[in-house]
Amino acid sequence: MKIIFAGGGTGGHLMAGLSIAQEISSRFPDTRVIFFGTDRNKESRYIEESNYEFKPIMACKPTSFIRLPVFVFASLIGIIHSLINLFIIKPDIIIGLGGYGSALPVVAAYIIGIPIVLIEPNVIPGRANLKMERWADAVLCHWESSKKRFKKGEVAVTGVPIRSGILENQTEVDNNPFGLDSQKKTLLIMGGSQGAQTINKVMLQSIPKLQTLVPSLQIIHLTGKHGYQEAKEVYNGTGINSFVSEFYNDIGAAYKLSDLVISRSGANTIAEITAVGIPAILIPYPYATDNHQYWNAYELSSAGGALIIKQEELEPERVTKIVSDLLMNDERLDNMKKINRSLSKPFAAARVVDKICQTLKEKKVKKNVFGFVRPV
Repeated sequence: MKIIFAGGGTGGHLMAGLSIAQEISSRFPDTRVIFFGTDRNKESRYIEESNYEFKPIMACKPTSFIRLPVFVFASLIGIIHSLINLFIIKPDIIIGLGGYGSALPVVAAYIIGIPIVLIEPNVIPGRANLKMERWADAVLCHWESSKKRFKKGEVAVTGVPIRSGILENQTEVDNNPFGLDSQKKTLLIMGGSQGAQTINKVMLQSIPKLQTLVPSLQIIHLTGKHGYQEAKEVYNGTGINSFVSEFYNDIGAAYKLSDLVISRSGANTIAEITAVGIPAILIPYPYATDNHQYWNAYELSSAGGALIIKQEELEPERVTKIVSDLLMNDERLDNMKKINRSLSKPFAAARVVDKICQTLKEKKVKKNVFGFVRPV
């Protein structure tokens, strides 16, 4: 069997695809998995480390700076480029991961009759998936509230697969890799796959006051590429017990050790937060398309598992009060943990692969003139 994953532009789309690919590989070891991506330098590293193939594809992100004729021309070239790759590979199915990087390969797959499954991780579906649902054999969502936004075709709620190892690492971490004390209150700060300089800046300004309000506070701060050096200097200057890094691969261990997380609210982060049941303060990225990060955060906050601080309201005084109030209230933290765990979908990868297999089985297939399988 040969499966193509199409998507790109953000780490979140890619991580979900890798989690699905790992589940497929564990069930069907002989399956050939190929990722079509838009940015070789950013995406190929993650894919190749997972021992999957990567093929860069041409894609044009629609913006106000690109004139319509240029966008149409670039899109046509991208579709042709995708068609050539599909002719060569002859996949059994294509999985659209969302984002502008998935659109042209999915269009090409529809043209020549390859079955299509779309993955939608956000509460507010991405524009690419909303446009492409008419061509899909199945659309798989994380949230029940997303389902009603799709008007055509088969839509199922499966959950979004999270990075492998996160749940496996939810064991005792007395000998943790951070050099921190598992008995003390720990705050995890992170900004998603791209980091978040605004969050970094405000949190660094909040540390002195937090030290006085939360005795023995310790912090894990994942700064992203920009801001590491400044953060390291601030923590060294305050003397607070901390672990500072640009990124950290074993994020499951960080979740396990921490009592509270401050982060953006991308779909994958939300899925991880609910999977491990960690209380959260969510700061949605204000420039996300259709404000989808806010609505992701709202799903947790409306249930009681998280608090939302809008970026324009992000001030050291406010952050300090909210963080200290939560960390000093064990009863509330425990309740938030229970709520978030109740929202989790721990077997999402298995459910997604079940639906992919079901899609292939339910379609009576026939070979078209190009040798592809096409649903009747």
